[in-house]
Amino acid sequence: MTTLQFATCTRYRALDFIREVYPDAADTPASAGPLLDLVEQDIVRVQDPAMHGQVGIIPATNWDESYREAAIAAGAQLSAATQDAERTP
Repeated sequence: MTTLQFATCTRYRALDFIREVYPDAADTPASAGPLLDLVEQDIVRVQDPAMHGQVGIIPATNWDESYREAAIAAGAQLSAATQDAERTP
């Protein structure tokens, strides 16, 4: 069985997908920047939340296990940055 996934490897489109779920995400080193760097290098891709119901990060063409920790850290940083933004009045 084949699974079809809609995901992007372009920085701008990835940020659009992320902002559909996390509107306060920004292309900065303190927010989505590190994750978008990995997207731009085609190490990870960001799934289209309209197609998948959530924003997902999946391995891309240049992925290998040596990037796992960087990808996890970048995702955690984005999550923390957007949660902080939600708490700020």
